[in-house]
Amino acid sequence: GDSYKNFPVAIVVLNDDFIKRWITKDEKNAQFNTEAKLKAHVLNDMLREGKKRGLMSFEQVKAIELIKEPFTIENGLLTP
Repeated sequence: GDSYKNFPVAIVVLNDDFIKRWITKDEKNAQFNTEAKLKAHVLNDMLREGKKRGLMSFEQVKAIELIKEPFTIENGLLTP
């Protein structure tokens, strides 16, 4: 995140196998073949789900970062 921003951000861990199957499963999903398009789609999905569950606009994630490496203790991304 950026400590100079006044909104929530999220780190989203992607599952490569799922993304590949999802893109090839339906022709309309092929439009998300670039990271920027996929990032926008995931963020829109999160915003739609947050709204559906009653989150206020200031509670909604406004920016995301997509990563492929899961959080583990071994790689230092997760604390024990």
